[in-house]
Amino acid sequence: MALIPGEIIEEIRSRHDLVEVVSSYIELKKTGRNYVGFCPFHSEKSPSFTVSPEKQVYYCFGCQNGGNLFTFIMQIEDCSFPEAVRFLAEKAGINIDAASAAPVSRKEGLEREALLKMHSFARQYFEDALWNTPRGKKVLDYLFKRGLAEGTIRDFQLGYAVNSWQGLTGRLQKKGFDLQLSARCGLTGKNNEGRYYDYFRERLIFPIWDSRGRVIAFGGRILRQGEPKYLNSPESPLFSKGRNLYGLHLALPHIRREKYALLVEGYMDVILLHQHGIKEALAPLGTSLTEKQVALLRGRLDKIILAFDADTGGEIAALRGIELLKNEGCRVMVACLPEGQDPADFVRKHGGNVFRSEVLEKARSILEYRLYIIKKKHDLQKEEGRVEYWRESRKILADVLEIPEREQYLKKIAKEIDLSLEVLRGDLEKIIQSNSLKKDIVYKESKTNKNVSLRELVERELITCILQYPDYLKHLKEFEIDVSSFTEGPNRQIMQYLFDLDRQGREIEIAALLSYFSDQEMHKLIVKMFHPVQLDEKEKVQKTVLDCIRKIKALSWAEERERLIKSLRDTVKQDEIGAKLQRIHDLKKREEELYRSGEGEDFDG
Repeated sequence: MALIPGEIIEEIRSRHDLVEVVSSYIELKKTGRNYVGFCPFHSEKSPSFTVSPEKQVYYCFGCQNGGNLFTFIMQIEDCSFPEAVRFLAEKAGINIDAASAAPVSRKEGLEREALLKMHSFARQYFEDALWNTPRGKKVLDYLFKRGLAEGTIRDFQLGYAVNSWQGLTGRLQKKGFDLQLSARCGLTGKNNEGRYYDYFRERLIFPIWDSRGRVIAFGGRILRQGEPKYLNSPESPLFSKGRNLYGLHLALPHIRREKYALLVEGYMDVILLHQHGIKEALAPLGTSLTEKQVALLRGRLDKIILAFDADTGGEIAALRGIELLKNEGCRVMVACLPEGQDPADFVRKHGGNVFRSEVLEKARSILEYRLYIIKKKHDLQKEEGRVEYWRESRKILADVLEIPEREQYLKKIAKEIDLSLEVLRGDLEKIIQSNSLKKDIVYKESKTNKNVSLRELVERELITCILQYPDYLKHLKEFEIDVSSFTEGPNRQIMQYLFDLDRQGREIEIAALLSYFSDQEMHKLIVKMFHPVQLDEKEKVQKTVLDCIRKIKALSWAEERERLIKSLRDTVKQDEIGAKLQRIHDLKKREEELYRSGEGEDFDG
């Protein structure tokens, strides 16, 4: 259960409308009583993501993700339940008193708050050093020579780390910050003698922000000879380089409007592209593109363009990005730059308009880019080069499902290597048939209801009925069904909450039920039980409820009988054996009577 008081969570939830919150991330269209859009959590060709304004829950019929307001923020912003609550509280203007949280939550919250303040202080320190120290002004001159305008430097809050071991460290200490905490997040280091020192020294500083524009880390470019050329803050409670994108908070408004994102490699690429009007640009943080980074963009756009440096490293990065993005339900394009140039070089020399017309508008499709990379590797003037070009290309073409598209590229390759189109087509058909046979052999094991017992499935069916028709909850006691009747785990936890609500005379709301639990898997289970089932005929529901009650009781007795039978092996006293045998007989008889008496039974008599 959430550590933040329930009444505060409920107030935060009541201040937001789920449709409005979701609409700020993805496009929704009204269909009947609900709103529908493309799921931001998996790739799909037709919209299956549904938001119910009446119930204040969402559900995807494609990936079975679902939940309420908090679940959505947890998934879309990749954060914990308390972080989602605080995120929405801030937007609603609600102050969450840290003292009201449980000790563990309070400690984590205070630590995170201290880290954010520390990074804000460090950013101001670095920025001040850039503009107001003699060496910093030389660094400014370097930035001006690189083509950066003063406004751009200020917008991206660039700074300078002085060549001192105690510059920032001394300021942090004087301000009363915890240096042990500063060492954890990489603002300071600690030597073998236990002395703290500046982690960044003699470097151009690039603040790194989260999606809300808060500084959570820094990147530093060395200004003299030495390694590494770029130094990033280490992983910390605030920062994970695989979960953030540089410039995301600045690019998001433009990405939502233009429906595409431009992924480039470096800080300077992002900064100069923004300066020249390409404000959809952002960058991974010195890593290959990760699933978590893609998740930050999923559902917010129709197209992603990769524009990595025109060298072998850039081509490899583009290919890795393609592998990750190809199943994301949006178009992926690759923009190729002139040999030896990166986006910063190009836009500085030619400007933003030329970059759009000559680079972005000429971006290649995934298939076209893959073939282009293969072609570059081989000398088509030689027979060996032509053979290898075709051998590699046919593997890619064999995965192309659209026959007209496949034919288009077959014709092009046939012309390039001077071979008959019929010969290439026949060779390709053999590869396609071989691949098809291999796919038929593969057996995909279904994970549906894996490791879930029959009793748990029956319990879930009963919970589904109660969530749809809460009136049936009060009748369970008539049949001696209480919390202990349910299997330990999620089912029992859900029923405990439902019984508590009923005892307090409170209305059962699915959105409120979800707020009670902080675990996303629990949210998914609850919504899966609630949302997709359409129970319109009350007579059918009543029959289902009665069937479930009988099955739960019968399965419970069967389990007890099984335990007693097993225990007989270790029982030696005759009176104990007799008692157990009698209990086994009674349980079996009660089960038979239960099913006999169940015919024609209803809640009215």
